[in-house]
Amino acid sequence: MNIKLRYWAISLMAVVIAATTACSGINGGMTGKSRQSAPQPEATAPSAPGTPGTLSGSNVGMLNADDGRIPFVDLDGKSYISAQKLAGLLEFQTDWDPSAGKLLMGDNDVEYELTGGSREAMKEGNAVTLAETPRVSDGALYIPVDLLPDLFADEIFYEVRGGEIVLRANPDGMDKAVMHQPPEPEGKVDELSFVDDPDDPFKTAAEAAGSGLPYADKAVWAVPLGYEDAIPALKNIDMNKLISTAQRYKGVKYKFGAAPYAESGRFDCSTFTQYVYGKQGISLPRLARTQARQGVLVSRKMLRKGDLMFFYVPGRFKTNKTVGHVGIYMGNNKMIHSSPAPDNGVQISDINHSYWKKTFLSAKRVGT
Repeated sequence: MNIKLRYWAISLMAVVIAATTACSGINGGMTGKSRQSAPQPEATAPSAPGTPGTLSGSNVGMLNADDGRIPFVDLDGKSYISAQKLAGLLEFQTDWDPSAGKLLMGDNDVEYELTGGSREAMKEGNAVTLAETPRVSDGALYIPVDLLPDLFADEIFYEVRGGEIVLRANPDGMDKAVMHQPPEPEGKVDELSFVDDPDDPFKTAAEAAGSGLPYADKAVWAVPLGYEDAIPALKNIDMNKLISTAQRYKGVKYKFGAAPYAESGRFDCSTFTQYVYGKQGISLPRLARTQARQGVLVSRKMLRKGDLMFFYVPGRFKTNKTVGHVGIYMGNNKMIHSSPAPDNGVQISDINHSYWKKTFLSAKRVGT
C-alpha cells in the first residue's frame, strides 16, 4: 500500500514539473501557430526627398501613433482622398452642400471652396483653376491625391506612403483647451506680452497712465508664412468710434462662412472686421488671410486701438504659420472679435492669456 502511494506521488510531481516548465517557456507554453507575436509597424522607408508633398530631414521617420492617416479611394482607376476626412484631421470647420456638391473648409472663415465635378475653386479668397477635378461619391467630396501639393502645401506636412496619405503631427502644436484657462495675473509682463503704444492718439489720459513699457523697444512679432509683403492702406479714422461701432454688435452669433451681415445677421471672424472697418470707410478683403496682407506691420509691443490682430488656430496636424483668425485690438490687452470659442459670437477677450500670446502671428495697422 505504501509502495502504491509513493508511486502515485512521484507521478503527480512529474506532471506538475512538466506543466510548470511548459508555462515558463519562451512562447508561454504555446508552440507552433497557437500563438502569434503582436503586429509590429511596418518599417517603410521615407519617400525620396524632393517628392511633392513629402517630408525630408530629421522630422522624417517610421510611422507612429501620432501620424494621421487617410486611405486612398480608387475612383475609376485614380487615387482620391476624402476631403471631409482631411478637414477633420486638420480640425477645420466645414459647410457641406450635398445638392451642389460644394464643400467650404477653413479655420474661422472659409479658406477653401471646392466643388465636385468642377475645376474652378477658391483658395484663400482667390479663384483658382485646378489641374484635376474633385468628385462626389457616396455623398462626400473626394480630392485627387495629385492636387494636394497645390492646395495644402502651406497647411500640412504629409507623405504619400503606399495606399494612404500620412499627416505628420506638429511637434509645436498646442492644445486648444488652453483657451478656456483664466488670463494670466494682471501686471505680468514677459517677452510674449502685448503692450500698448504710449503715444496712441486715441488713448485717454487714464489709459495712457496704465500703459506698460517693458520690452517696448523690441519689435516682437511672427510674420505669417508668405505675408512678408504687406499692402499699405492707411487712412485717418476715429479709432474710438470704430471700437464703439464694433461693441454694438457684441453677442451677434458666429457662423462659419457667414454671408454679408445684412443678409445673414451673423459674422465669422473676417466678415466682422470687414463690416466694422467698412463702416469707417475702409474696405478690407473678405478673409483673414487676405486682410493680413493689408496695412503696416506693427510690433506686439507697440499696439494701438484699432490694430488688426492675426493668429493661427492650433491643430494637431497643422502648421502654426498660417493665419486662421483676426480680431480688433481695443487697448489694455482687450480684443473684440467674432469666434465660435470661448464664447459663440462677437465677444471681448482678454489677450493677456497664454493661448493668445502663443498663437499670435502679427498685427497690422490699416487706419491711423
